[in-house]
Amino acid sequence: MLSTPPRRAVCLALFLPFLGACGPASRPEEAPPPSTITTAEEHLQVSTLVAPGSVWRYRDTGVDPGAGWTAAGYVDTAWKQGPAQLGYGDGDEATVVSYGPSTSSRYVTTWLRKTFTVADPSRVSNVVLRLLRDDGAIVYLNGQEVLRSNLPAGTVTASTLASTVIADSAELTWHSASVSAALLTSGTNVLAVEVHQSTLNSSDLSFDLELTADVSAAPATPCWPLDLPALSTLRASPKKVFAHYFSPYPLSLDNREPSVDYYARHYLVPTGENSKFAYCGGLLKQRPLPQAPRAAGVDYELANFELEVRRASALGLDGFTYDILNHTGTHWNRLLKLLQAASNVDSGFRIVLMPDLTSTYSGTDAEALTAFVNSIASVASHPAVYHLDDGRLLLAPYYADKRTPQWWASVVQALQARGIPSALWPVYVNPWVAQTNTLKAVVPLHGTSTWGSRTLSGASGQLANPGTAHGMGLQWMAPVALQDSRPKDLVYTEANNSQALRALWSAAIQGGADWVQLITWNDYSEATEFSPSSGTQWAAFDLTAYYTAWFKTGVQPPIVRDGLYYFHRQHSTSAAPDLTKQSAVYRLVNGAPAVNEIELLAFLTAPATLEIELAGSVQRTNVAAGIQSFRVPLQQGTPSFRLVRNGATVASVTSAFPINNTIVYQDMLYRAGGSLSCDRAAFFP
Repeated sequence: MLSTPPRRAVCLALFLPFLGACGPASRPEEAPPPSTITTAEEHLQVSTLVAPGSVWRYRDTGVDPGAGWTAAGYVDTAWKQGPAQLGYGDGDEATVVSYGPSTSSRYVTTWLRKTFTVADPSRVSNVVLRLLRDDGAIVYLNGQEVLRSNLPAGTVTASTLASTVIADSAELTWHSASVSAALLTSGTNVLAVEVHQSTLNSSDLSFDLELTADVSAAPATPCWPLDLPALSTLRASPKKVFAHYFSPYPLSLDNREPSVDYYARHYLVPTGENSKFAYCGGLLKQRPLPQAPRAAGVDYELANFELEVRRASALGLDGFTYDILNHTGTHWNRLLKLLQAASNVDSGFRIVLMPDLTSTYSGTDAEALTAFVNSIASVASHPAVYHLDDGRLLLAPYYADKRTPQWWASVVQALQARGIPSALWPVYVNPWVAQTNTLKAVVPLHGTSTWGSRTLSGASGQLANPGTAHGMGLQWMAPVALQDSRPKDLVYTEANNSQALRALWSAAIQGGADWVQLITWNDYSEATEFSPSSGTQWAAFDLTAYYTAWFKTGVQPPIVRDGLYYFHRQHSTSAAPDLTKQSAVYRLVNGAPAVNEIELLAFLTAPATLEIELAGSVQRTNVAAGIQSFRVPLQQGTPSFRLVRNGATVASVTSAFPINNTIVYQDMLYRAGGSLSCDRAAFFP
């Protein structure tokens, strides 16, 4: 959010065809919702989580490793490692462990640990553990005992001997046990094993282990670098992610062909709405992805809201925070249809009511109170409206300080009188700590938040906010945004390509935020949208899938397929507009200096070389696996991006947006696209 509150305007223009570098260029035929929403019969297949002969870390010093050694967080990097079988004395060991300095007083216990990864525990069932041990062993999964074999009941120490001597064919016997899949966690899991001898002079020790399970097929997500966990898993997390919905910019305003609809005729061209936005070249620089009109007789607004809910649900979002711009008329009616759409499509999708105090509930305190309570009460019982676990209606007013704390106390009291217990989670633009304390002194709050920043430095400042809020006894909703550019105000904020976005996610994840608010799902007038658009295509949408899974599970998702995303403007920030048409040069706000770079953001399964080709020149860098950002100076031309591994091009994409510094109007919007071509039919019904 800029330092001054936004002046919300409604208006649209010329159809910019969606160039399919990161998705289809035209709307596919009707298709069912994504598999993350509608449940179909899933194919089960046996998966080996830990194979016999796997490499284990082991401790063969005879000294107890201490408390917590079975837990996932225990640091075992100083332990030795080697493949199973591990042991000594039989001659069939892949790794020989030490029994100590004396053959007559050997170490009783050897400790072992093995980590493995589970992407989505909700898809795992029928977990079976098979153990080869000589003489006795206890196996723990994530700190919980799951199998005890040939050891006495009760407390076991480093000197506890196995119950019986194991010899001859019994040394080759595998012992099986069923394990509860509920003990598995998303991401890294750990098996810990202690193997005990039956006598101090035992001649041999053997250990191996296998862990298998039935795993249902994951929802196909080849559009993304990760395999997204099931929606049920993401929704079960106490961490919540909501996207701010701005009702002036739904998918369509008039259900006409995209080339001649309201966006094309009025918002994307200087002549729109009787040249109202000629001074800036058009209100918008991008639009929702174009789609064909709905058939006659279909409630196109409801159908489009259902589509938006499907798209948000497919990312694992918990719902929308709906910006209530008015309590009557168009924007209120859109809220009602969105609530219906959520109930129609996804019974778990929720709408958080966010009254916008800069736009609605005006008049005297008494007039505003009556309008507020009447309107909120009329939708409070809708099944799609978000309530806290204790049943209270959650209200997240934007710019709550536009009304006094006493007014908010009256709101809570009036709703309670109507049988609607409520809780406040305000969202501030001004410094939030002072405003929160002022309101909290009069009205109990559930949480607090701020509209946030769009810069790298601002993102770093967000890191401490969750802790500050928690110190006040409140939950924190972290703001996450892609960029901010406002043609109507001729201002922009420097987001450093994708860097501010990723830094804001990092602040939410590392700082311990309780919720995230994506700002915004669809405010194209401020260029903050995560919903697919003609300007950023599917890039912001796809990145949301990755970071939402990370935030909700607390584990960085494994990268299972290589993907490239690019970010750049279409001209330098210093390119000169025609000031006979544009009324003034864009003003850079919120402190960060202008940056003119082209970014290649890569999700890599293995080390590779990244290449950016522009104007006949290729710049390259060698990088490790993981998320890698490669940036070069912005120049004129059409950049191409490549991922090269072992001399072969693994992924490539050419920007859909040429860079040209000869301009009439400035356009500070970062464009984006990606390399992962896939069937996005489920996102278009």
